[in-house]
Amino acid sequence: MAAFDDWDRVTIGHSAAVVRRSPDGRSYVKSATGVERTALAAEHDRLTWLATTPVGAPRVLDWVDGSDEAGAAVRVSHLVTCALPGVPGSSVPRTDAARAVRGMVELLAALHALSPADCPFDRRLAVTVPLARAAGSPPAVVVDAPILDRVRAAEPADLAVCHGDLCLPNFHLDPGTLRPTGVLDVGRLGVADRHLDLALLHRSMADVRLNPAFGPARARELAEATGADPERLTFYRVLDLYL
Repeated sequence: MAAFDDWDRVTIGHSAAVVRRSPDGRSYVKSATGVERTALAAEHDRLTWLATTPVGAPRVLDWVDGSDEAGAAVRVSHLVTCALPGVPGSSVPRTDAARAVRGMVELLAALHALSPADCPFDRRLAVTVPLARAAGSPPAVVVDAPILDRVRAAEPADLAVCHGDLCLPNFHLDPGTLRPTGVLDVGRLGVADRHLDLALLHRSMADVRLNPAFGPARARELAEATGADPERLTFYRVLDLYL
């Protein structure tokens, strides 16, 4: 971390990596050790791929995977990116929340319009359900055969490139126009049923404790605007708790 000691520590968010902001505010670095290096490498790979698409995301400025640190007591990986313009969706005031929802739906449409065939990352149920089972004892909504069979049957028709961890802080919007500028924290991006993203964003909006400017009314607007299936929203919300 010596090279980034004069950068400001960022404590907002749930990243397992250490996040720091450059003194001029133009760049960020995520640093990770141990198993978290794998997650950081996944984010690097996805940001690199997203840079080939029209969807906004932080641009990778530097990547040090730590594998060449021979003899180091602790290997550290660093991902340096440019700052994403705009403000987090979670910071939008209540008076602008309805417009912000429309901006987020616009960005979701752009992300989900990317060709799944061109995306090298897989987050379909064949990948995520075994991960959930390995992580603990998921409730019946995840492993009960009739429910799982219905969700699996619906998956092929709604496959899209999904963010995979879509909450309000991971959206950035222009503070003046509330048009989307891009997404953050893309380490779980991959091909999946679009309801994966809709479920997690719906949950984030509906949580009045974390996001009081939005709440259930805005979450309903999201579901209506995207034609979301209630059963799949519930399924993917619960599945996410075990990933």
